[in-house]
Amino acid sequence: MARPENALEPTRRPATATGETDRLVRAAFDRAFEFMGLLAPDGTLLEANRSSLELAAVRREDVVGRPFWEAPWWPAELEPALRGALARAAAGEFVRFETEHVRADGRRIAVDFSLKPVHDEAGNVESIVKEARDITEAREIERALRLSEAKFAGIVSIASDAIISVDEEQRILHFNHGAEDIFGYTEAEVLGQPLSLLLPERFHAVHRQHVRNFGRSDVTARRMAERGEITGRRKNGEEFPAEASISRLKVEDGHIYTVVLRDITERKRQERAQSFLARAGALLAASLDYDTTLGAVARLSVPTLADWCVVYGVAKDGTTRRVAVAHADPRGQELLDRLARYPVDASRRSHPALRVLETGEPEFIAEVPEALLEAIAGDAEHLELLRALGMRSAIVVPLVARGSTLGAVGFFRSSTLHAEDDLALAQELALRAALAVDNARLYREAQQAVRARDDVLAVVSHDLGNPLSAIRIGTSLLLKHLPPEQRGQEPWVYLEGIRQSAAQMERLVDDLLEVKRLEAGHLVLDRAAESLESILAEVGGLMGPLASGKELELEVRPPERPVAIYADRARIVQVFSNLIGNAIKFTPAGGRITVATTPGDGEVVCSVADTGTGIPCEHLPHLFDWFWQARRTGRGGAGLGLAITKGIVEAHGGRVWVESEPGAGSTFHFTVPVAEPRPGAAARG
Repeated sequence: MARPENALEPTRRPATATGETDRLVRAAFDRAFEFMGLLAPDGTLLEANRSSLELAAVRREDVVGRPFWEAPWWPAELEPALRGALARAAAGEFVRFETEHVRADGRRIAVDFSLKPVHDEAGNVESIVKEARDITEAREIERALRLSEAKFAGIVSIASDAIISVDEEQRILHFNHGAEDIFGYTEAEVLGQPLSLLLPERFHAVHRQHVRNFGRSDVTARRMAERGEITGRRKNGEEFPAEASISRLKVEDGHIYTVVLRDITERKRQERAQSFLARAGALLAASLDYDTTLGAVARLSVPTLADWCVVYGVAKDGTTRRVAVAHADPRGQELLDRLARYPVDASRRSHPALRVLETGEPEFIAEVPEALLEAIAGDAEHLELLRALGMRSAIVVPLVARGSTLGAVGFFRSSTLHAEDDLALAQELALRAALAVDNARLYREAQQAVRARDDVLAVVSHDLGNPLSAIRIGTSLLLKHLPPEQRGQEPWVYLEGIRQSAAQMERLVDDLLEVKRLEAGHLVLDRAAESLESILAEVGGLMGPLASGKELELEVRPPERPVAIYADRARIVQVFSNLIGNAIKFTPAGGRITVATTPGDGEVVCSVADTGTGIPCEHLPHLFDWFWQARRTGRGGAGLGLAITKGIVEAHGGRVWVESEPGAGSTFHFTVPVAEPRPGAAARG
């Protein structure tokens, strides 16, 4: 083969210089870090450097002169590949590939292997340089890097958030599965497209400028929601609220920006729902008027849950009627007012409100068919009115409180369709509304009962009070004029019984009137500084004979030192009388009743203790309730004494309580404030 024309002619050097050069070349060859060798064109190993010999811990004479593929540093299974590579190199081709060597310890290592032909002056291959370099560590690093990249790619790929990378021109470079799910595009559809594809058109310019400003700033990353809420645009044109973070990575030809975007549609929906329910709770709690509450339920629903709303109620005769209506549009309100004039025909069982009232289960009609409107309508005018209102979708939920269905609420949309989430929100609203409606109904019934009771009290106090007074006065005069010798005889006994009965009935009338005054807050107190010792003496004089008549001992202990209380004297005497009278009623003959006082901090604790039968624990919480008695004795009274006592004590700013155990008697306590001392002032007594 002819030498190439541009081949350099070898420089002629002295023999000594050539020998020194050969020695240096030999030394460099021998000490090279790579595994080097020199092959004959047939593959015979002509020379091997020290690194090659140390690789398999062999001597030079063990391998030189033999085919190179038989050297112990080669795995036996590589012989065909090595022979093929040798053939190509012998033909003048530079051959390079990756293969393996076997170390002296038996461990295989990865090598970058090459065969480079050396031509003689005629252009023929006279020898081949073999070179191998240990790339095990590099391969491990590369494998770890690929694994890391695969893991990262896998994490990014399965992330539910959208992860999008763009270049300096804001062209999309990466689009993960989360982004596909959120935006509705596939990766193939958006790669290379501008990022503005994913934004509403009105935000294109401002968002592009935001990214540019971020690229010029010193900040390398901004956290999620640092810029506040943004708006994304799906493939179908739907807009949605989102939060996003952005980071910047410097590369050779500029920057890569990576955006992590989170769809917060569901979170915003829940926030709106909670805010709506909070407003609903406040509005529903604002009034106990029944009609006002029903109207509030209807108004609450528009426009959050419906374009128009109807509250259905059940009348006493069992008929269903529209008790409240509301429309988001004033013109639609006029149509609703016209609709309210049409009765809900019970014979038309297809009406969703009737089905809900019957079953107590909600109904969700995603799209209302025309056939349903025709089934509901009573006549052609009614049908046209329903069509004018529009009823594209409907939700009807029951108003259920304390196990009873009080009514139903219909939520109707005429412009859009209800989503399935709207049903849950409607049920939450109905739950709160039902409680409010039930409370309003109970309050209305309670007010009616109070008015009825007040009417009865007015009749009792006027029409019964006067005859009773006449009976008591008349019998008292007769008793006064009877001869002394007739005392204890039948006429006297009968007259005295009539007088006592009349007096007892007058006390009952007074108690009923006292209840009315206490409930209305009209109890008038004539308060002054009063001597507690004087009050106790008066109480002892009043109640002592009654106790003696029942063979009971009444002990009224005076205070250890003079005490002045700030109170209405007659009312405090009434409190003591009620408590002592109660003790007399429930203490067997031979028992004892003790009245005592204990000065405290700014108040006096008064107590009435008896040795009676005691009160069961389950009765204690009800003792001071109106019209309640621990036991029916048949000895008069209407269960008002203790309730009146509590009202009088609390009107004085005090408190009242009881301690009792069955078989161990009872002790009633109440407090009354101490009078502030004033120079020169003396307590009344």
